[in-house]
Amino acid sequence: MKINRTVQRTIQILSYTAAHPDGVSLDELCEHFSLPRTSAYDILVTLVQEGMLSIKPGPKQLYQIGIFAYRIGMSYPDASDTLKLISSELTELAKVSDRTAFFGKLSGREVLYILKEVPENPIITTATIGSTAPLYCTSLGKTLLAFLPQEQTNALLSGIKMQPRTRYTLKSPEELSRDLDQIRLRGYALDFREYEEHMVCASAPIYQRNGCLEGAVSISGFYRPEDDYEAIGHLVRQKAAEISRLLGYQGDA
Repeated sequence: MKINRTVQRTIQILSYTAAHPDGVSLDELCEHFSLPRTSAYDILVTLVQEGMLSIKPGPKQLYQIGIFAYRIGMSYPDASDTLKLISSELTELAKVSDRTAFFGKLSGREVLYILKEVPENPIITTATIGSTAPLYCTSLGKTLLAFLPQEQTNALLSGIKMQPRTRYTLKSPEELSRDLDQIRLRGYALDFREYEEHMVCASAPIYQRNGCLEGAVSISGFYRPEDDYEAIGHLVRQKAAEISRLLGYQGDA
């Protein structure tokens, strides 16, 4: 199947812009995607014209996600029975765990946050619906890496550049591979202050009826030395298994 490079770049620009709510400049996009300035500018002008991007008022021209892109994005969860089911289960998980619950899926070489449910006393997190984060230092991302088909995981690992987010971020592909082996054994992943210094997240995989990976769910909360993170991991694994069964999955999860 032939991939249209311009369409692919357009989607990547939309995804990158969505992850930067304060706006991005033409120069930043050109540098990030190694794009010629004229090519990038033509894409941006078209996206603004169609309402997919908007120009942020100010002395420097910055681009933000437009209202039409937002409407398109919001129509997806509204139309999806799967996401409605997962959202309901996330609400319960957030309540039981008293932590913020997320559902994420693979998007290129990153994890895309699709759903977010907060407990009664919400914890402020940097992750928002529509934003993306690295695979190697988030519990959602490491869950996807661990439970995707091995060939796909290997392809993703070959292109990952492991840049430290905190002093706890895994430092090498070898260290990440060892962590993925442990994740497969216990059935859940931990981001132990690897993405944000003050946060710990636990995540587990969700499967479709046909056994394919649907995505992953996680719970996120402030780091507290006294917390039992093994119990927290088992809690999110149990909820992920329940969601998988509700989606029709018959295997072990």
